[in-house]
Amino acid sequence: MALKQAKRDLYLNALRQAGKRITDQRRLICDYLAETEGHPTPYQLFADLSAQHPEISRATVYNTLNVLQELGAIVEIGLGAGHTHYETDTEPHMNLICLRCHEISDHPGPLPLTDMQASLQEESNFQPMAMRIDVFGFCERCRARKKAEIREQWLAQRQPQKYQQISKE
Repeated sequence: MALKQAKRDLYLNALRQAGKRITDQRRLICDYLAETEGHPTPYQLFADLSAQHPEISRATVYNTLNVLQELGAIVEIGLGAGHTHYETDTEPHMNLICLRCHEISDHPGPLPLTDMQASLQEESNFQPMAMRIDVFGFCERCRARKKAEIREQWLAQRQPQKYQQISKE
């Protein structure tokens, strides 16, 4: 609970720092980002919030996300072709990104990024705000779907051969 409150405060303070008023809509967006454990798209965020708060503006969602991203409070994960997700966990970690469905999940294992973060700051006088490793591949669900598709294609290719053999007899 304390972590979610700290994230919420981080987002609200970033907006204040950017000179933005803390409106009810911006507060809802910050609450959503602090509560989520996923990697929401702007569309998901808007759809989820507008279902309960129809007064929320799509422009406010996008503008708030842009400000938070520019200030390093969240990290944009651009997957091309309108598949932008936002990372709300700025602690060093690994993202597993499916190339087919674009689902992103965090890998909980230990990473050497914490040591690297300290080293960068000490050796280069560079302040890293977030560090992550993105691993691209195929999730279990998409691998299963692909297997099924390959099997269906194989069966479809076999059907005309059976038909040809029967018609020759």
